[in-house]
Amino acid sequence: MLFWTLAVLQWLHVFFAIFWFGSVLTIDFLIVPTLQSLPAEVQHAFGGALGRRAPKLITPVAGAVILLGILRGIAGGVLGNLGSAYGASWIASLLLAVGLMSFGLRVITPAVEKLQRTPQGAEFVAAVNRVKGLTLAELGGFLLIISFMIAMRFGY
Repeated sequence: MLFWTLAVLQWLHVFFAIFWFGSVLTIDFLIVPTLQSLPAEVQHAFGGALGRRAPKLITPVAGAVILLGILRGIAGGVLGNLGSAYGASWIASLLLAVGLMSFGLRVITPAVEKLQRTPQGAEFVAAVNRVKGLTLAELGGFLLIISFMIAMRFGY
């Protein structure tokens, strides 16, 4: 029973993590650069629609990743090993994931909302560049979390 519980929790955790991380990669490296090649009116319309929809989808997915990571850790016995390298990596991963989700909600989402209200022109371009910089910082957080996930896979 424990094997299947761990397997299901792990599978769901990884599935939702791929969705969360994949969404960030797709937006950062595919959608935003493509959008910037389009006329300003299209950028504003599509970017606004994307900015309104993305948090509604990504936020619950990120929450599921965090919740499933907690449940997976508890089911795997991490609470009895918090003083180990694995336990420290688990705590660091949890804090990073919560921080990353908070960064998205409290920093990136308001920057995107401001972008949606910004008229076309130089101010709009500056706002787009700010959002791009924030999402690249978010990507750095994901790379840290992935490093911890790999370390935990090998018992660290």
